[in-house]
Amino acid sequence: MTSEQTLLALPPELQALKAQVALDLADFRREVGFRLPSALESVSASEIRQYLGPFLEHTFREWAERENREVQQALAILARRELPLNALPNADAEVLTGPDSRLMRPSFEVSTFALDASVVAALALGVGTFFANAAVGGLFLLAAPTLAAFGRERGDRALRRRAAESAMAALDQAIARLGAELDRVIHDFVR
Repeated sequence: MTSEQTLLALPPELQALKAQVALDLADFRREVGFRLPSALESVSASEIRQYLGPFLEHTFREWAERENREVQQALAILARRELPLNALPNADAEVLTGPDSRLMRPSFEVSTFALDASVVAALALGVGTFFANAAVGGLFLLAAPTLAAFGRERGDRALRRRAAESAMAALDQAIARLGAELDRVIHDFVR
């Protein structure tokens, strides 16, 4: 049996720890995916642009650090149980480095150029035709604010949808990196 096969044949305690880590990662992703869309509905588009990235980064970092501490504590308990007391004289003092828990800010922009251009066109048509036909020109002038309000509403809905998608994509990448790093920590423990 080679050393790689030995590493792949993890003891049951470490297999259980790896399974718990995978479950915790999936639970965190599911919880964020469940709560995020409703949370985005209650805030304005400008607040989403300004605060969503830092909020996701802060939330993920706190959770990742907590998860890392749990893994480190489980490995420390296992080390104390498996190794003689004098085998690792500074085992409690040794600080195991954890994974990098940084999360890139999700990037999301929704183009509202077409809607903005239609509002400007309606205003231009309204002013232009107002002098030729007051009724038609007046209709265009009255339609412009309505069209602008409709466009803003539609743009905000698109921004919320895109923000949720971008946030979940960024979290998926960060969760995958964290999962790989915690697996590495567990496998390094076996060595």
